[in-house]
Amino acid sequence: MKILSQSSTLRVAFETQIQSKIQGQRETQQNLVGESFLGQISSFCWEINRVKKQVKGSLGESVVSFLLQWLPESDILFNNALIPTLKPGILTEIDHLIIAKNGVFLVELKTWKGSFSAYQDQWKRREGKRWVPIDQSPSSQSAYHQQMFEGWIRSILPDLPANFVTAPVVFPIADWVGTTHCSVPILHRVSALLDLLKGSEPCLTAQQVSAIATAVSHYTIPPPDPIAPKAALPKPMPKPSPPGVAPPVPRRTYTMQESTQVASRATADITHWLQNLPRTISVQNVEDDPHYQAIDVDLLVTTDRGESKLEIKGDRYHKTGNFFFETHSNQEKNTQGCFLYTQADWLCYYFVEIGLLYLLPMPQTRDWFINQMERFESKSTTTPIRGGGCYTTVGRLVPIEVVLKEVPDVKRHELRTGREGR
Repeated sequence: MKILSQSSTLRVAFETQIQSKIQGQRETQQNLVGESFLGQISSFCWEINRVKKQVKGSLGESVVSFLLQWLPESDILFNNALIPTLKPGILTEIDHLIIAKNGVFLVELKTWKGSFSAYQDQWKRREGKRWVPIDQSPSSQSAYHQQMFEGWIRSILPDLPANFVTAPVVFPIADWVGTTHCSVPILHRVSALLDLLKGSEPCLTAQQVSAIATAVSHYTIPPPDPIAPKAALPKPMPKPSPPGVAPPVPRRTYTMQESTQVASRATADITHWLQNLPRTISVQNVEDDPHYQAIDVDLLVTTDRGESKLEIKGDRYHKTGNFFFETHSNQEKNTQGCFLYTQADWLCYYFVEIGLLYLLPMPQTRDWFINQMERFESKSTTTPIRGGGCYTTVGRLVPIEVVLKEVPDVKRHELRTGREGR
């Protein structure tokens, strides 16, 4: 097995990203506990987490040493591989990325001790006689890595075969692991990983193995797109379709830059509003956390009533009188829309031009929508991607008045007093 590496520049960019996130979390902790004895405890917890990462690194070296003894020279390994996500400039890290003729394996190593169970990616750990839920799902995290990697590498090498990527989670030191219907393979002990690697059927040619390795090794963060002038776009009200006739699918085209700007503005406005509410204790942005990316959660908000998970949806088109509920985020890849799988407690639907926020309770709003979806007009948008081509997002136009009337507990807030653009 050959061990390859990525550029030091890419590693520095990732470390800067992580340090920025850690600093934000540390400041949040300090704001909560101050310089008191609790503050010292908080610092101690940060140190414990750092030591855990060192232990994981040492165990990872042992795993690599074991694999080197058994895997063929033609296999290629990247340790702590960095790959792009859907968010421009944001990377995610894979513990061990193995490229071989029998596929690509994105190995997530979990140094958890004790006993663990999971059903459909919902994890629990045993504490005495009780099974306690775990917030972070390692199988969801690995599934997210698989989705990000496959989407990226296919944009470079479109002729790769189906199902060539596997993203196992390995528990080398856990006492017991029992899982049912998880989205990725869950393995207990490194020997099970070796069995998976050696037992998979060949699916890649030597040329494809080399091309994938080259793409990973040479990856660099592309420069941001220049900000293009926004074209005037029509904003028609939806028209009811005749019974039994499929509604038309009108399209708009957005640039990736436009989509990113709307999302960033929505997140900034909502965060500022939450931080100034009297009941708020803390607001944590988890957009770059792989676990929360996998379950489509953007913010964790702690109040005197507990913690809530929020998903943010920014929209510029307030004059239509509709929500746009996404059913497919990428129609070409048949990727389910975030509205249908988010595990957030609230969907924050924000019209950025007028500062109008709707808090939609989840999963109640989704359950209602799934049962009523055929009532509403279909709509799609296209977004160009770097290197040519585009992807299509599909959803339904749902009148706001209908949602307010039929879904209980929807909340409406005006974050700004200005009424421009109405």
